[in-house]
Amino acid sequence: MTALDDALLRQNPNPRDAHPPSDRRRDRRLAPLLALAWSLAYLSLAVLHLVGRGFAPWTPTEASVLGSLGARAVSVAIMVLAATALAALALSVPDRPDRAHPVGDARGRTVGGRLGPVLLVVVGLLVALTLADTRSLTFLGYLPMVLLGLVGVGPADDVDPALLGPALLAMGQSVGGLALVVTGLTAVTARRPGSEAWSSERAARLGRWAAAVAVAVPLFYASTRVAWALGVPFGVRDVFLDELGDARYAGLGLALFGLVGCLLTLGLVQRWGEVFWSWVPGIGGRPVPVGLAVVPATFVASLVTSAGLSFLRLLAVGELSRIPGSEADWAAWAPEMFWPLWGVALGVAALAYRARRHADEQVTT
Repeated sequence: MTALDDALLRQNPNPRDAHPPSDRRRDRRLAPLLALAWSLAYLSLAVLHLVGRGFAPWTPTEASVLGSLGARAVSVAIMVLAATALAALALSVPDRPDRAHPVGDARGRTVGGRLGPVLLVVVGLLVALTLADTRSLTFLGYLPMVLLGLVGVGPADDVDPALLGPALLAMGQSVGGLALVVTGLTAVTARRPGSEAWSSERAARLGRWAAAVAVAVPLFYASTRVAWALGVPFGVRDVFLDELGDARYAGLGLALFGLVGCLLTLGLVQRWGEVFWSWVPGIGGRPVPVGLAVVPATFVASLVTSAGLSFLRLLAVGELSRIPGSEADWAAWAPEMFWPLWGVALGVAALAYRARRHADEQVTT
C-alpha cells in the first residue's frame, strides 16, 4: 500500500459510509424510468412511421447489423420490441407497490416471476447491440466537433446537420437498450441476493484480465490514428493518407478519446478508481460512487460492441469496400474487427468492479 493510500484511508477510514443504501436505491430508479421512456417513445415513433404520419426511428445504413433491412421492416421490429418491453416492465412491477423500493425489489412479489426481468434483458440486448450501430459511437466521438461547429467555433463545414437526426436516434437505442438490461438485471439480483455474491478476490482477478484486454484493443486503434495525424502511413498506403487529407485529424480526435478511455478503464482495477485523490477540491478522499464508474463504462461497452458487430457484418458479406481505403489498407478496418472483444472486456471489467466494491462493502458492514 502506498503512502497516498494510507493518507486517503486516514481521511476516511470507511469511505463507503458517505453513500448509504438509500442513495443506491435512488440510482437504481433511473434505469426503469429510462427503459419506460424508450419503450413509449420508440413505440410511438414506429407506429407513426408505419401509418405514414412520422419519420422512421431507424434509417437504413450498411454499417449496421441490420444493414440489409429497410426502414419499414425495422420499424415493425422496433414496435414489437418496444411493446414487449412495456409488457416486461409491467410484469416486473411489485404486487404491493412501495415507493421506497425500485422495480423488481425483493420485498415485493412480482406477477411475472422471472419472465419480466428475462424479457427486459433479452430485449435490451437486441436493442443495444442490433438497433444501435456505428452511428452511436461516431456521434459520441465527434460530439465535441459537432458542438464547436454548431456555435461557429470549430470546423462547421465538417458538420452535416442531416446526419445528426439518425445519430441521435441511434444513441437513443443505445441508452434505451442499456436501461432495459440494467432494469432486468436489477430485478433478478434483487430477488436472488446471493446471485451476485462474488468474492472480492475473484472479482479483482477477473477485472484485471478484462481491463488488460479493454486497454490493449483501443491502444491498437489509437496508435494507427495518431500515426496518420503525424503523417506516418502506418498500416495504409501513402495514397490513402493523401486522400484522407484533413480527415486524419478527426481520426486523431477519436484516438484521443480512446486513450482517455484507456486511462479510465485502468481506474476499474486501481485504488484511485475507488477513492478520489486527496488533492481534488471538495471530494478528495471520498469514495468514487460505483455508478460513476460502472454506468459510463457499460454504456461505452455497448456502443463499442454494436459498432464492432456492424463492421464484422461488412466483413462477412464482403462489403469492406464501403470503408475508406482498400483491403491493402488494413489499419483502416482491421482494428475495428476487435471492437466486440473490446466491448465485452470493458463490460466484464465494469461488472467485476461493481461486484468487488459491493463485496468489500458487505465485509465492512
